[in-house]
Amino acid sequence: MLTFKQIEAVHWVGKLGSFAAAADKLNTTQSAISKRLAEIEMLLNLQLFDRSHRTARLTDKGQEILALGEEILMLRERYIVWAGRESITVRRFRIGVTELTALTWLPSFVQAFRNTWPEVELQPEIDVSVSLCEKLKKGAMDLIVVPPVFSDSTFEAVRLKDLTLAWMCSPALCDTRKIMTLQEITSYPVLMQVERSGVDVGYDRWFRDQGLTIQRVYAGNSLIALSALTTLGFGVSYLPSEYFESMATSGQLRILRSRQALPRVPYYAVFRNDGPLSFSKRVAEMAQQFCNFAKPVPTKKAKLERI
Repeated sequence: MLTFKQIEAVHWVGKLGSFAAAADKLNTTQSAISKRLAEIEMLLNLQLFDRSHRTARLTDKGQEILALGEEILMLRERYIVWAGRESITVRRFRIGVTELTALTWLPSFVQAFRNTWPEVELQPEIDVSVSLCEKLKKGAMDLIVVPPVFSDSTFEAVRLKDLTLAWMCSPALCDTRKIMTLQEITSYPVLMQVERSGVDVGYDRWFRDQGLTIQRVYAGNSLIALSALTTLGFGVSYLPSEYFESMATSGQLRILRSRQALPRVPYYAVFRNDGPLSFSKRVAEMAQQFCNFAKPVPTKKAKLERI
């Protein structure tokens, strides 16, 4: 008799193209995946994969089994949703976020996730947007929180919140009392993160659309390092308004006023639409509730712990 583990093994090897990726996705070993596939091939007396290639390629019969298996997994998903037990088939959930999310609402989200689904092991990972998207495509992530970097019918995206940014600089760099044009602002070196940052990818397109020539100075992939270099006067930068509001209020940074506002950047929870879809949707809905790019206010407990 076929088991769900065997069907899932065929499904994910077929979707991700390798035994290693499928094993990582299913939180098991490659030998376990190979064993499940061998069992199903012996049971059905057919070859599912063409093993003459470097990648795992489905045979014609394998494609048919993959399609039938998808129907079975979708039917199981319907039963699970009907019973209100979306997490029953999920043992581990890998979520990827950018540094800004990690600095702001990730801790409260992680606490809520663990309170809601204590049986699911949550594995957060922090990286730049483009890298997170690549990991999601390879099946190494279950859900990522990123600005719009790519569009693919294999994935579903739930909009969370728009990020507002502002031009900021050191008080010693320029006169911030007047309203400046974009050309005047970008006459200074523009500090930004590495090219794999989702915000910078979108802003590069916007700068080109405005006909601006930018003198870029890359400040690594750390938002905190970027803000530190900005306060030291190495150039201007566009920083998240809410998170750096306190530094602007204290005078460490100054906000540059422009005749043309910087575009907002939408953030999305993105996940595959061929996995545990109902659970991923529940996680995305929870992310909608917690998404907030303001700097967290330390609680009394947190202050005492630091002391």
